[in-house]
Amino acid sequence: MRRRVMAAAIGVMAALGAPEKARAYDIDCAIMLCMAGGFPPSAVCARAYRTMIRRITPWPSLPPFGVCTFAHVPVELGGPGGEGELDTSLPEYEWLNRTHVIWFTGQSYETRDDGRKWRWSIKSCDRENRICRYIQRVSGADRPWSETFISEGGQVVKFPSRGRGEFYTRGILVEYGDYEGNMGHSEWFSY
Repeated sequence: MRRRVMAAAIGVMAALGAPEKARAYDIDCAIMLCMAGGFPPSAVCARAYRTMIRRITPWPSLPPFGVCTFAHVPVELGGPGGEGELDTSLPEYEWLNRTHVIWFTGQSYETRDDGRKWRWSIKSCDRENRICRYIQRVSGADRPWSETFISEGGQVVKFPSRGRGEFYTRGILVEYGDYEGNMGHSEWFSY
């Protein structure tokens, strides 16, 4: 009996005192890898998804992700162990410069004299949200927005779904390009 109690106590101490698993990548790498796979169900991708959404939903938003540099990986795990800056103006990082955060705001409302009206805007910002421009900006339209629009990256992107009756909706998506120049985008995230 004493041996069982002692074994159980050692087991509990070992479990509680076990160090956390070392992560051999930073969160930016996790976001990029999980986004490429459509954020498959896993603890790592769930954390990456939450981090990306936390970065892009406040205004002004933070960049959805940076460069996957392994900058914070300790030397013992094969990383640089530092926090060096990376020159993203180099040609091999052109894909990162094609990343845009696209903001959508849409509203339907009833007027006394003119009936139902719609207003919406699509704004595209660079990956750091420093430079933004409107792709579309419509106010007082007699009909709702169309099904699609053309993004800054030349993609045909579907608008978020419309509500019925009076409504106000906001959404955000991330448009990105890979190192070969292929463009893609995330789904709309409502906030």
